[in-house]
Amino acid sequence: MRGRGPGGHPWGMEGPTLHEARRAATRAPTPPHAAPAPPRCLSPWQKPTLERAKEVGVLVGKQAKLPVRLIMVRVSEEVAQQRRKRIREAARDHGREPSEEVLYLAGWTIVVTNVPRARLSLPEALVLLRLRWQIERLFRLWKEHGQIDEWRSKKPWRILCEFYGKLAAMLIQQWLIHEGCWQDPWRSLVKAAAVVRREANRIMVALYEGGLERVLHSIVRCMRSGCRVDRRGTRPSTVQLLLEGLDWELTLT
Repeated sequence: MRGRGPGGHPWGMEGPTLHEARRAATRAPTPPHAAPAPPRCLSPWQKPTLERAKEVGVLVGKQAKLPVRLIMVRVSEEVAQQRRKRIREAARDHGREPSEEVLYLAGWTIVVTNVPRARLSLPEALVLLRLRWQIERLFRLWKEHGQIDEWRSKKPWRILCEFYGKLAAMLIQQWLIHEGCWQDPWRSLVKAAAVVRREANRIMVALYEGGLERVLHSIVRCMRSGCRVDRRGTRPSTVQLLLEGLDWELTLT
């Protein structure tokens, strides 16, 4: 990466603003369900629309313009159509039609970062983009398997009691996962949570009859001896991308 150019821009050029970069993706109207076409005219810094991946420098902010990296990576047509379907459904719920620009940009994964290339390459940025979903996956684990957002009563106080009971169970589950396999990136949290649910009756009996510490140690040992993340060839897991250095394009399938 070159040094700072005139005006202090770190890429040795006066880059466009982020708004200008977004406007580069506009195109002529197409039928609602047709695949969007690329823009007709592109300046040199707009070339990512013709390539698999591209990175340019842009300025963010109307007054204090912050120089950042704009990374654009084209996704597969299947992924793009899935995104456009969700966009159209969300727009329909609000009684409007999505803009052509939004539908076109759905065909790209767009990352804006101020981390210099010397510290974060394009492939690494795409992997880190996936890491932000880990906290969402934890909440999903609580919702889908712990069912903390479901209840059987319509009475407010019973709903509140059921919610707090499930939330307490999820906290105990999380504590056991933390003790058992949290530090091992190759351990599956979903499989570890399944171990806790399977052994829940043993925990309840130990609370009544004693021997809780022995039961908890047994559950932790079970997590550490199994609960492995399966290696995948076409859709690699996050740990594979982080530790095995797989092809970053696999993240876009």
